Amino acid sequence: MDPNSSWKETEKALGHFFDALVCGRCKNTTVAAVRYSNCGHFFCKSCIDDQSVCVVCHTPVQPNEIQHDLMVENLIQGCKIIEEIIGRPKSRNGESSAFSETKTTVISSSQKRAKKPFNHTLKHIPRKIDKRNAKGETVLHNACTKGDEMFVKSLLDAGANPNTKDYADWTPLQEAASWGYCAICKLLLEAGAQPNTPGKDNKTALHEAASNNNIDEAKLLLQYKANPNVYDQCGKAPVDYAFTEEMRELLKQDKWPKTPEKLLDLNRTLDQSVRSTSIKMVIYPSNLSSESRQLLNKMATRHKVKIVSEFRPSITHVVVEANINNTAKLTYDVLLVILHGKWLLNSEWIRLSLELNDLTELDLKLFEVRSAPTSGTLTRARENAENQNPRLFNRCYFYFALNLKNTYTVSNIPFTKRSLAALVKEGDGAVLTREPNPEEIEANKLIPFHVSQNPQHPLHKCSHYIIYVPGKEEPRIKYNMPHIKSLPLVWLIECIEKFMLLDPALLGIS
Repeated sequence: MDPNSSWKETEKALGHFFDALVCGRCKNTTVAAVRYSNCGHFFCKSCIDDQSVCVVCHTPVQPNEIQHDLMVENLIQGCKIIEEIIGRPKSRNGESSAFSETKTTVISSSQKRAKKPFNHTLKHIPRKIDKRNAKGETVLHNACTKGDEMFVKSLLDAGANPNTKDYADWTPLQEAASWGYCAICKLLLEAGAQPNTPGKDNKTALHEAASNNNIDEAKLLLQYKANPNVYDQCGKAPVDYAFTEEMRELLKQDKWPKTPEKLLDLNRTLDQSVRSTSIKMVIYPSNLSSESRQLLNKMATRHKVKIVSEFRPSITHVVVEANINNTAKLTYDVLLVILHGKWLLNSEWIRLSLELNDLTELDLKLFEVRSAPTSGTLTRARENAENQNPRLFNRCYFYFALNLKNTYTVSNIPFTKRSLAALVKEGDGAVLTREPNPEEIEANKLIPFHVSQNPQHPLHKCSHYIIYVPGKEEPRIKYNMPHIKSLPLVWLIECIEKFMLLDPALLGIS
């Protein structure tokens, strides 16, 4: 008996399955499936980029009606598994099946580290694709670490976020660049991975490629606008970790323009706001009027979003009252919003949200508070968070030379020593319980992230700050050394208001 004859009916049924899973436009097996929710037809994601009308039934389509279809993708994967089991060499497109091809990761010839085994085993794409494990790693992190190119591609096609960080601050791109998986690096970059995201010790993927002499990966990162002039917490650029002449020549700083890190483009920024709105929206109302609070409760019930009663890092949006100029009052809550880079929206957003069936129809930038009180601060802080950069006081150590029982007012906000310490910690800074001894601080050991890219900044090497209030409590000894400075409390609050480590001279402090 022919060994393949027993699969005859299975092959026939499999053919019907593949026929039912073809793209409505290109008529090939659907890749990165998306479905129109209004009519139910599905297509390859790349086939409907510029379509405003369904090509099958000619029904008008709005952007919010286009949804990723994980069910179709799982069915296609299941069919391909069966296809491989019964030994079918070809897919319905007449091409070799994706699971019968032998794929090889492109690896730098100069790679010195031992590679982990390449795992070709087909894996299930989880429903919660960006869920973290105990180490903060996603499935994409693990696939990149193992060099599983095929699975990485499947995860990215299914919508995995290429810019997640684990609890050690490593991104999938940094994993791939470190291990020398060039093909995976390219997949991640093509999917929108940000090449300049700082990770552990504020090193970027280019730092990792240079440290491991991964020439091909470094060339690829530079092609995707990786910045060779960024510095880690020790003030070192990628070229400082190069140990071969080839890598040093590639990373020579005089070959590359000293441009600031490119921020997210508008489309990606809006995509992140839509994503948080539709999936994990957590709202904190701050100083809202009773009328606005009532409307917010109605809106939350209608759109099934969560409202919390106090500021917490998990919130996504803070809503406040703004004046006719779209300016909000500066409060302690607003300072927290700036430090965490959250959306700060005016209450008009609540009213318009009640009129919509889908919150993703609103462009949040239209409702973002313009200033509170410094113009541009809120947007700059939010973009810093979206780029996954460290918060304002990263690698900064503070000692408060203040009385624990006193209240200090700056910008009409009352502060205590405890609330100031909490504010610094929310900004990723550290609070010291003892006044630091300048002679015991190892100068230049740590470079604060937000001045690390500017060696000429007067605070470039300053990691320790003694904060005081002028007057009878003013310390007798003040320090003005490169690595430690004594500065008034108003400087600290001004730094948050403007979301930058300010040159003290701008406030008249010599």
